[in-house]
Amino acid sequence: MTDLTRWNRAGLARFDYLDGNAALFLERLRAGLAAQFPAWPPAQAALPAGGETAEQRRARIEDLYATDPDDMLWQLTRQFARACHVLGGHLDAYANEAYLGTASQWDNLRRLVALLDYAPRPPASAGTPLALFVKAGLAGSVAAGLQVKYSPAKGSPVVFETLADLDADSACNTLYARDRLRNPQALSGDGHSLVLAGRLDKLKSGEPVVLEDERSGALSAHQVQGILLGDETTTLTVTPPVPAGYAKGWTRVHGQAREKLAPLGPATTGVDAVGHALQLAVPAAGLAAGDIVVIASGDDKPYYRRIKSAAGQRLVFHRPVGQLTLTGATVARALTVPLSDLREPPDGRTTETPPGSVLDVVYAAGDWSRLAGLWLADIRTVAGREYLPMYRCLHAKYVPVTNTRIAADERPGYTALTLTWHPDSDDVPGTADLRLANPQALLAPPPTPGAWPVDRFLNKSADGHLVRELVTEAGKQTGAGDLAVLAKGNQLAWARLATVALDLEHGEATLGAAGTWQDRGGGPFFLAASRLYSHFALVARALGWQDNATPLNGRRVVPESLPAGLKAGRAVLAGNGTATRETVLARLAPDRSWFDLGDDLPAGTTCGNLRIHANVVAAGHGESRPARVLGSGDGTLSNQRFTLAVADLAYVADAGMSAGVRAALAVTVAGETWTQVASLKDSGPSAAHYQVRVDQDGHAEVQFGDGRHGRRLPSGGNNVRVAFRQGAGAAGNLAAGSFAKPAKPHSLVETVAQPIAASGGADREANADLRVEAPATLLALDRAVSLADYAKLARGHASVWQARAFRRPPGLGQRERIEVVVMAAGGGTLSAPLKQDLRDYLAARAQPGVALAVTDYQRLGFRLAVTLRVRSDAYDVQAVREAVADALAAAFSEQVRQLGQVLYRGEVYQVVDGVAGVENSDCAIALSAAPAGATPARVAQVDGAALTATPGAGQCLVLDQADILVKEYGL
Repeated sequence: MTDLTRWNRAGLARFDYLDGNAALFLERLRAGLAAQFPAWPPAQAALPAGGETAEQRRARIEDLYATDPDDMLWQLTRQFARACHVLGGHLDAYANEAYLGTASQWDNLRRLVALLDYAPRPPASAGTPLALFVKAGLAGSVAAGLQVKYSPAKGSPVVFETLADLDADSACNTLYARDRLRNPQALSGDGHSLVLAGRLDKLKSGEPVVLEDERSGALSAHQVQGILLGDETTTLTVTPPVPAGYAKGWTRVHGQAREKLAPLGPATTGVDAVGHALQLAVPAAGLAAGDIVVIASGDDKPYYRRIKSAAGQRLVFHRPVGQLTLTGATVARALTVPLSDLREPPDGRTTETPPGSVLDVVYAAGDWSRLAGLWLADIRTVAGREYLPMYRCLHAKYVPVTNTRIAADERPGYTALTLTWHPDSDDVPGTADLRLANPQALLAPPPTPGAWPVDRFLNKSADGHLVRELVTEAGKQTGAGDLAVLAKGNQLAWARLATVALDLEHGEATLGAAGTWQDRGGGPFFLAASRLYSHFALVARALGWQDNATPLNGRRVVPESLPAGLKAGRAVLAGNGTATRETVLARLAPDRSWFDLGDDLPAGTTCGNLRIHANVVAAGHGESRPARVLGSGDGTLSNQRFTLAVADLAYVADAGMSAGVRAALAVTVAGETWTQVASLKDSGPSAAHYQVRVDQDGHAEVQFGDGRHGRRLPSGGNNVRVAFRQGAGAAGNLAAGSFAKPAKPHSLVETVAQPIAASGGADREANADLRVEAPATLLALDRAVSLADYAKLARGHASVWQARAFRRPPGLGQRERIEVVVMAAGGGTLSAPLKQDLRDYLAARAQPGVALAVTDYQRLGFRLAVTLRVRSDAYDVQAVREAVADALAAAFSEQVRQLGQVLYRGEVYQVVDGVAGVENSDCAIALSAAPAGATPARVAQVDGAALTATPGAGQCLVLDQADILVKEYGL
């Protein structure tokens, strides 16, 4: 007989009260009966002569058990063996079910942990904040119970409901940072290049563009020198450089002027001193350097000048030109008048009228009588310097060849030119004696006005700028409010037009600037060389003008506007497109120009990507069900229990409950609402309390008091009613973006947004967890003293899978600081409300004065490269591959791996080689890139192969990907 007590020694995984089965028991009975009743035929089984192997013995015993002789004693013996097997199995099962470490049935586990005053952790319902988008222009209250629905590819739809009322306003849908669509970068990086959005193929080089600062209204005109067209961009090269202060986000670039008008006035009629340069109204074609020209204007004294250079419409002289009437002034090439000798006698040429004047008479062949009253010039060189002294022709007397009567001083066929010279009127500086000295020729103006008219220029006001009103030729499109640019080469003046007055009779328009014409200085605006560009049809923007990448950090936000209904304490969602944080409006400026959030903005937030949703309400997994009758009270009974036979009863966070959640139900007894508590043991005799427990079928069992711990139910028919919400478990842990609109049309809400993944949903506590957590909770006694206590209590929360606690330095203060790192059920992170609930849950059980912080774990991933060797003739290769993939995914998931657990390559081999069909394998570990801000796991290598990977204490190393290659097994 086997000593089962000694057999079930300490250290075994479970009790075992069976040392055989019915067939083995029958063999033992047969052997015993064979000794007692040798003549009994069934007991005389033939044994092998030379003994038997284990396989032969097993086959013999099976055959013996299968034998069915017509013998009553044998049949009774076989039934007795079978009964021993069945009773032994029951004894074995009951022995194991009576021990917490080996019990497998939920109800038995529940009873065992009840002895430790521990209730199995119920399931938890996931929760997430929802941003409601109210229809434009509407505002009002959105009652709790607004439903949103997600329909997965497989399975039933998942319904969430809002858990609180919300005063919603369309103005609170989304708040933006001020200047979010304004790029603050300088308009031009090098000052000359402008990169504009779009292919602007109608812009022309040489024409002006105007930059307008939308903030100040400042204008700046520039000339386009080059254009580079791209598929979606246009790059302009402009001059002069773009002034500082023009930013991409606030600058409008005006171009493509529709009208190009000639300026007419008000123009200057004359100048006191022209200088060395003279502007012509026409190109100086035919004139060249070295030519001597006559500059004449009406009856004014002309100027004889030798040209130093001629380019375009500009002449430059060796000597400056003095006062000149520009109206009617022309430039002509001087004519050469050949002369004979001076009149004799020379000493008779000096007179006293005026004093110092010299009169000379020279003779020129031909009729030059037109020169009377004109000014002539001579080319003289004094001390190596050329002068063009001028002489006034007082008389020009021509004597025809046919004259018969000729005076003594007359010469037929010649013109006697009487010239006067004075040093003050010869247009030569100084008092040099430049009287005629046997000249061979003189310079004279041509008989007709010069072919090159002198250009006039626009008047300027006393401040040096153009006058406010300019006269141009009449335009067809230019109007008040248009921009106008007056251009002369690279010289520009610009303004916005306040008035445009047309004079159609004369074909003119008077353009009045709003303010003054702006310019950058420079020379005068000559009429012929200038054009006024107006009515700019194109308004372009810099490339990326709406991209504001100014980083934002901390908690302060300066919004575009702040709705009047927003108050401190309101829940908001602050996101940047990649990360979203749930927080509250902590403080508002008195003038409502800024506000502070309760938490820092997510990393990577900029002015351009910040979105703050202020119509935020908490939503939980579950759907409201109508109230129903739970049962009838009986005042004579203690601890009445009723089972709410619904699957997936919803649970909501409650720090006062031992598991951190309470059932989402409301019990009324005869119209009175009773209160749900974690346990009735602390309730008084008159307390209207009840407790909720989960049975083995997952249904909620509602238990009432016995008159000492909680009030008994009053007697009545169907007087106990319950309203509840249905929906719980890990199925509610939905990814962000799962909800987009209400399940049913709503009068206020148009759409919803779920930027944060739903978290906190968990299934009922598993058997394995129950065996661990119940003793741990007993040791903690629902109080947190040691770090292990904090971790155990946190793991006791229904929405938490894993937790570790750390003691942090107190800093400058004296308070103890504890950080609890948690992994939410489902392997995710806790939402902000769940973190606060867990913090409150732990704080209620911690020592006074302890500063608690609840933080998320960091997920670190790794990849595996696995090569399998499989005998394809014995196993399905694809099935083996899939089995290995499933085994790896299960063994290295968040639910199995612990925080801070080291990964060994041997663990991978153990999992892979443990799959049926794998003869041997090669496994290699590679770490995935760590998340931003996370410390990578430490890797120990040998010959370049990773043997171990050690994560941080608050990190969990889980499998990201397994690349599996299957090869044929061979020796």
